[in-house]
Amino acid sequence: MDVAIRRSLIIPGSEIYGSPSGFYDYGPIGCAIKHKIENLWRAEFLQSEGFHEIETTLIVPEKVLKASGHAENFADPLVTCGSCKNKFRADHLIEQNEKAKKEGVKASGLPPQKLSELIHDYGVLCPNCKKTTLTEVGWFNMMFKTNIGPIEGNVAYCRPETAQGIFLDFSRIVRNYGSRLPIGIGQVGKSFRNEISPRQGLIRMREFTQMELEYFFNPKEQGHPKFEKVKGEKLRFVNDKGEHSEISLSEAVASGLVPNEIMAYFLWKQKMLYLAAGIPREKFAFRKMPKDETPHYSRGNVDLEVETSYGMVETAGTAYRTDYDLSSHAKLSGADLSVFVEEEKAKVVPHVVEPSMGSDRMFWCVLEHCFREKSAEKDWEWFAFPPAIAPYHAWIFPLMKKDGMDEKAREIEGMLRAFGLTVYCQDSGSIGRRYARADEIGVPYCVTVDFDTLDEKSDKHGTVTVRFRDDGKQIRVKLSELAKKIHTYVAEGRIAAPA
Repeated sequence: MDVAIRRSLIIPGSEIYGSPSGFYDYGPIGCAIKHKIENLWRAEFLQSEGFHEIETTLIVPEKVLKASGHAENFADPLVTCGSCKNKFRADHLIEQNEKAKKEGVKASGLPPQKLSELIHDYGVLCPNCKKTTLTEVGWFNMMFKTNIGPIEGNVAYCRPETAQGIFLDFSRIVRNYGSRLPIGIGQVGKSFRNEISPRQGLIRMREFTQMELEYFFNPKEQGHPKFEKVKGEKLRFVNDKGEHSEISLSEAVASGLVPNEIMAYFLWKQKMLYLAAGIPREKFAFRKMPKDETPHYSRGNVDLEVETSYGMVETAGTAYRTDYDLSSHAKLSGADLSVFVEEEKAKVVPHVVEPSMGSDRMFWCVLEHCFREKSAEKDWEWFAFPPAIAPYHAWIFPLMKKDGMDEKAREIEGMLRAFGLTVYCQDSGSIGRRYARADEIGVPYCVTVDFDTLDEKSDKHGTVTVRFRDDGKQIRVKLSELAKKIHTYVAEGRIAAPA
């Protein structure tokens, strides 16, 4: 966190006014990494599948969220201290209680009455004034409320998820593409949840980015056209006892661990995305959610959890939403949200499988698992980002700001940018300090212009040094081949010098 804030990967929101909790800005480095993670998701979940991306409004009328169930169900358990009047999330207080921890108490998902009983039984203290004066637990709706226009009563909310916009636009989009199923519609965008007690940096925020796909299909066809090719691939599952097991996609479906082939396929896609982003396979696992923790709209949920310094953190959730949303919106709005299936000569309300991922949480997990401490080889902390999500593909250095080296470096910078690579020219400080700065933010390659580059008498004339971040080794590359070489290294994910 120190490196991330110091190098402006992330910046506490409204920092000069005290930084209200739950809001973070992204600086130039963090913004570049976050966008590349989101583009990886687009490539994996949209482009490779031929699906469609849309962008929907952030403000939605209250009727929408009544139909979706959020107006009634989207709440967290709230408890107030009768002494100091501070408010807290009740299930979190219980799970932080030492006695409850030892007994393995899980408070998440429990009703207010049960939570009140646990607070009394374990003598849970107010974390602020340390008194046993906590009130009965009640519900707190987490949506940010607003009003559309100047006339009061036209209630709306900042959207709590991106999914509802997709459901509202579904009918028009499916007609544009021939009224055929299956069809995938996704978006990357902001959602808002007025958390009672945001904590753990980017893990629990009040404004965050989601990457969501809604896959609409005929409920009579629960298979996936690509499942046969990947059915033998294995996923790492964890049970409630913390035991891990590797289970093939076909076994997961046959055993009922996963509702259908469609969900199994998208779980595999999530696994491949996380590996591509630099999170080791042994550091994340899938968990089937128990019935009492499954959302009101779902027939089955599987979460993806990543090992972090905060413990195991849910960063993605895949839900079998059935026809809950489309049917609810059709009922309240009066719109026909069915699709005519030619083979059946009948209208069908599609079912939906939804892989939903948090961009910010994934960003944080990438930071943690790519972070490297100081070592004998490097006297500085650094990030080992895969080249695909590094903030820059390369930094360009003139060895010195004289003899035309700085002008040549700027020329190379322009050449590489024209080739589609993200690069930055840095000419201040010693070359060692510049290497350290590049490593610190995870730049995979450094290109150095030196005396030999410009010396026509040298056998290295017209070449530059390319340094590889992970092993620090250097090779000479011809300027005429430089852009293509770096592009190839990025595509290969190369992080060490070739033999």
